[in-house]
Formats: sequence, C-alpha cells, structure tokens
Amino acid sequence: MKYLYKSPAKVNLFLNILRKRADGFHDIQSIFQLINLHDELVFKTRNDDIINFQCNVKSLKKDNLIIKAIHAYKRVSKIKSIGLDIFLNKHIPIGSGLGGGSSNAATTLLALNEIYGHKIKPPSLYKIALSLGSDVPFFLNTKNAWVEGKGDVITKIFLKPAWFVMIFGKHNVSTVDIYGLLKIPDEPSYYSYDDYINNNFQNNFEEIVFNKYPSIKKSHDILSNLGNARMSGTGGTIFVSFDSLEKAKSALSAIPKSQKAFLIKSL
Repeated sequence: MKYLYKSPAKVNLFLNILRKRADGFHDIQSIFQLINLHDELVFKTRNDDIINFQCNVKSLKKDNLIIKAIHAYKRVSKIKSIGLDIFLNKHIPIGSGLGGGSSNAATTLLALNEIYGHKIKPPSLYKIALSLGSDVPFFLNTKNAWVEGKGDVITKIFLKPAWFVMIFGKHNVSTVDIYGLLKIPDEPSYYSYDDYINNNFQNNFEEIVFNKYPSIKKSHDILSNLGNARMSGTGGTIFVSFDSLEKAKSALSAIPKSQKAFLIKSL
C-alpha cells in the first residue's frame, strides 16, 4: 500500500539564544511559523524488513533523519519487521534555516504511526522526536508555536496569515558551524510577546552568517529596502513578510532577477 505525506517548512520570526545547557544544547526563544513550502514523502509498504530509500537529491541518500527516525520508531515500538520503499521529493533547500530535515523526520514518525496502527502514544512519539533533533517536536504538532527550552517547550500561538517574499541562500549553511561561532552573553535578554508585536526582536545568528556569507548579507540588504528583512534559523533564507498578497507581489517585482526570490504563503 502507498502513502503520500507533505512535509512542511517553517520560518523563525525571530531566534534568541539564551544560554548553553549542560547537555550541550541551547535554550532558545523563537516563533516558528509554518509555510506553504513542502517536501513530499511517499511510503510504500513491503513484505520484508528492507528499507529502500530514494531521493531526488543524491547527497541525502546516505545521511538523513528519515532513516534515523525509522530505526528509532522500530526500536521503541518493538515492531519486528518494517519494510518500506521510500521516496523523498525535496523542495525545501538544504541548509536554508527552514527546518526541512527536522520536518522530514517528524513526518516520518507520524507516517509510521499511521501505517503501523498507532503503536506509539503521543508522549513517547514526542520523546523520539526530541532525540532526533531540537526542531523535530515542533513539526509533530503541525501548528504555529512559540518555542522555548531546547525546542521542547512548545506553546501554540495564533499568527495572522502572511505572505513571505524569500531569497534562498546559495550556501548549505551548517547549523553546527554557526552555533560554534556564537558568543553567548553572560546575561541573556528575554523577549516577550509585546516585543514580537512591536518588532523589537532579532535573530542572534544574523551578524555571524552575514560575515561568513556576503551573498546572504547582500540578499538581506536588498530585502531591507522592501520591509523588515529577517533571516530564518541559522541561515540561508532571508525573508520579508506582508499582510496581503498584493503587497507581496509588488515587493517581489522590485527584486533583481539574479536574486531568485520566491513568494510563499503561511499555513
């Protein structure tokens, strides 16, 4: 039997790093907003214990969170045999700060739970997700959220519909590398919801990424002429949000063709 799932991307409306934890992770504050940019995952069940994974991006065939999610699910569910033909059609750029890998992992867990009769209850599924990566639990909920802790404190939040003009970076930005360059202040600054409403916030990684990748800084400068330009996650993608399609289209038309900008709606 064949199953098709959409695996959505997200943007960080801001990203505030508070401190490094004893477990090696970081405490953060962020708002994650889902956007209408998806990877597609197709699962076809087999009658053996073989996982056959294919992808339109060759680099992901050997190293991806989908396979890790399957092994973790199998271990916790104690299902003796999981056989699947899987095809990942990748649309979310790799290393773009849009959470594509984390989304793929969460979508895989949700898919397996449906295919194999909900063998794992939500709390245990959540623990598996967190073991795979800090952003994975968010994608399990499939709702916009204010995210804290190491990504494990998730509060659903209402966000008005938005249209994003986005420029994807030309580089696969490594989250590990960018975190390694971050200097964490002794006294962290906390953001409130009022700060978000008043646009009094930032992404702590912007300066680091802009210094390392001048082309991403250039994209930010271009979009800054059109609105409050921001970077998502640890980088790659620069975006400006608009409250109407008409405003977004107007902004898009003003961007040089060489920047390859896209118009993407929130979910």
